[in-house]
Amino acid sequence: MKLEIELEVPDGAFDKMAEAEIIRSVKEQAAVKLYADGRVTTGEAAEMLGLTRLQFLDVLSRTGIGFRVEVDDEDLAQIRRMREDHARQNDR
Repeated sequence: MKLEIELEVPDGAFDKMAEAEIIRSVKEQAAVKLYADGRVTTGEAAEMLGLTRLQFLDVLSRTGIGFRVEVDDEDLAQIRRMREDHARQNDR
């Protein structure tokens, strides 16, 4: 889905460089808000901004918003395997 926003600003309020910064800032704030509200994952928010997940986590850090640890079934299976391997090594 694509969201378009139109904003009227006074003539001379900013130049092209300021325009690019405002657009970047608004996109970043929107992605952070969607994440904070639980509407998107860190991966989805990162993709919205053209960032990696780690880069988006840095954005969250800079804005003071914490992040939730997102674990899927494959992650849980990998954790179980690691625990089992660790237990076997300690039994030796």
